[in-house]
Amino acid sequence: MTNTSRPGRGWFLAATILMGLTGVAHTLGQFGADPPQLQPALDAMRTSALAMGIGMTPSIYDIFRDLAFTMSVTFFALTAMNLLLIYGVDATTRLRRTAAGITLVWLGAFIGLAYIYRVPPPLISALVVWPLFLVAYVKSRD
Repeated sequence: MTNTSRPGRGWFLAATILMGLTGVAHTLGQFGADPPQLQPALDAMRTSALAMGIGMTPSIYDIFRDLAFTMSVTFFALTAMNLLLIYGVDATTRLRRTAAGITLVWLGAFIGLAYIYRVPPPLISALVVWPLFLVAYVKSRD
C-alpha cells in the first residue's frame, strides 16, 4: 500500500489546507485598518505599558500584537507538521489518526475559548476546519 492510498489521508490533507488558509486569513487580518470604534481602546493600549523584566516594558498593544501573531505562527507550524505527516513516506495511517485526534482536541479548546470570549472570526474558522479533522480521524483506520 502506497502512502497516497492510506485511509483518511485526503480528509487530513483538506483539513490541513483549511488550517493553513486560516493562518493566512488571520495574518492578513492583522494588517487591516483598525475599526474607528476601537480607536480609543487601542490608543489606551499603546500608552499603557507593563514592566516584564529583563529590561522589557512592552505596551499592552505590543503584548496584544504578539499574541495575535503567535496565533498565526501556531496555525502555520501545525500546518507544516501535518504536511510532514501527509507527505512523509514513513508516516503511517495510525500516526495521522493520532495527529488528527490531537488536532481535534486543540481545535475544540480553541472553539471553546472563542465561544466563551465571544469572538466570531476564530470561532467560525475553527468550526469550518474541525469537522474535516473529525472525518480524517474516523476514516483513518488501519
